[in-house]
Amino acid sequence: MINDFFKDLQKEILEIRDRTPKLSPDNAFVAWFLKAFITEDEKQALDSLTGGPGDKSSDAIFFDHDNRIVFIVQGKFRLNNNVIEPRSSIIEFADLARSILTESKEAFEAILNKANPKAATLITDSRKLIHQRDYQLVAKYVTTGKISETNKEEGESRLEDFETARFETCAFKDLMKLMQDYMEGAAPPVPTISLNVQGTEVFNRIDRNTKITSWIITMKGAEVGKLYTDLGIRLFARNIRGYLGNTEINKGMKSTMESEPEYFWYYNNGITIVCDDAKQIKRGSSNIIKVTNAQIINGQQTTRTLAMAPKNNAEVLVKLIEIPRAEEIHKTQYHHLIGEIVSATNWQNAISQADLRSNDPEQVRIEKEFRKLSYFYIRKRMNKSEAVKYGADKCNFKIKKEDLARACAACLSDPYEVRLGLNRLFEDNAYSKIFDRRIASDYLLIYWLHRFVEYWSKGINRYAYAKWHVLNLLWHQLGSELKKISVRDQFRFLAERKNLYHYLEPLDKIVKEAFRFSSAYYSANKKIDGKNQEPIDFFKHKDLHKSMIKAFQTNEKYNKNIERYSKILFDSILKSAQDR
Repeated sequence: MINDFFKDLQKEILEIRDRTPKLSPDNAFVAWFLKAFITEDEKQALDSLTGGPGDKSSDAIFFDHDNRIVFIVQGKFRLNNNVIEPRSSIIEFADLARSILTESKEAFEAILNKANPKAATLITDSRKLIHQRDYQLVAKYVTTGKISETNKEEGESRLEDFETARFETCAFKDLMKLMQDYMEGAAPPVPTISLNVQGTEVFNRIDRNTKITSWIITMKGAEVGKLYTDLGIRLFARNIRGYLGNTEINKGMKSTMESEPEYFWYYNNGITIVCDDAKQIKRGSSNIIKVTNAQIINGQQTTRTLAMAPKNNAEVLVKLIEIPRAEEIHKTQYHHLIGEIVSATNWQNAISQADLRSNDPEQVRIEKEFRKLSYFYIRKRMNKSEAVKYGADKCNFKIKKEDLARACAACLSDPYEVRLGLNRLFEDNAYSKIFDRRIASDYLLIYWLHRFVEYWSKGINRYAYAKWHVLNLLWHQLGSELKKISVRDQFRFLAERKNLYHYLEPLDKIVKEAFRFSSAYYSANKKIDGKNQEPIDFFKHKDLHKSMIKAFQTNEKYNKNIERYSKILFDSILKSAQDR
């Protein structure tokens, strides 16, 4: 587990340093932390760095204008996770945060003496935002080492008198938990929020065996909707779907909210929130629960519908579950529990096996890797406007995970599996073969080959049922050559650009020749048990691809034609690279 954590983290840091070679490992670590858990935008993260001589204990300062928060970060990238951070470093950092809040103008200017220009500017701007525009202040000390509880508490005590400021530490164990969120697509985390209890009833359950604590409360519908208004889509990162739009269920919720708000609590299933930490606080007659790293895993459609009517009078049932994640056994429990809750409770809008894989770490990894290449990977079911909120408009291409699954299954296993239906591809034994952590470029290679086959299958109806077998045959014949680095990336480059399409014209001939072979193979073998089978049934047979490949290899006419066109294709791809 520890080795995996460092392996993943070092890979992320190395990639940032490859793109920005002058960064030190410490600064690259801070940039990664900002990008992963605060801003999501690498350029913003890099622009926020102050680290170096005269940084005054601030390695980065980031202004979150949407949420009106100033983040000051100090980062230490330790290769040995047993290193204990010295008290002096932690207190010096906490005191910097305090000075921004309390010192007079003259004393503050003295603190900035000998600060480097960028640090001085950002620290000064922080003070203005906090004092003149009521921004909150969050000081984060982040390390791959350890922080003693005593030093952590002393750092926190420096800011405990200020309601709009807090001091937070993130040591090795905390980073492991955050990395889990990052690898599973649930980062940046949701900041600490307050759930206001409607009425006086709070059911609290503590499970001594699992260490899980739960609350059941009622909230005002308007306040539930405001959670989305304030926090946005990251509140649903662990949900298996995006917003589905005007489904019949969502229309029904809206109707109840408008015409019978007093009955909404009874008709609706409510929402389920999981979190890392929750504390119930009573203040006079009010009753609130402070929640850290909240995720709505059931009830996204309800929350989003309520957000559309901010003055609604509905009330909503809320189930809150605090799940520990400090130890390895807790991590396993966390995954299992969330998966089972999602499966058991998200039934109003029907879920599929493909939906349940939406937050699988491999799906999240593909999404991150594809985004680097300007591909938006739609791993969750959502409408078009929701996709834009996730950044679809910033990418040149869009790929649904279902389409990628079909293409990979046809190339790498039996095309018969594809014809069994989409859900089959996301079941355990099939899923692990299809999504086996290959690099993004290899996934895209299969995808683009599939696109060529798909195009020609639509042009000639009699070919349609054979397309998965044709794709399998072409991968068998061309795959090893296409996967060569000199060919693979250039093939994708050409496929992405219509103005360079002429370099790939030989592939059209290969695809059409493969379809002709499949048609001839069908004609020669369509009689089974004395009866002619229609193509829709013939191309459903298990292991048919094996006999087709064997027949192709012994068919001199089609074999030679595809061999000849393949040589022309690969020569053309290599020539295109020289012409660039």
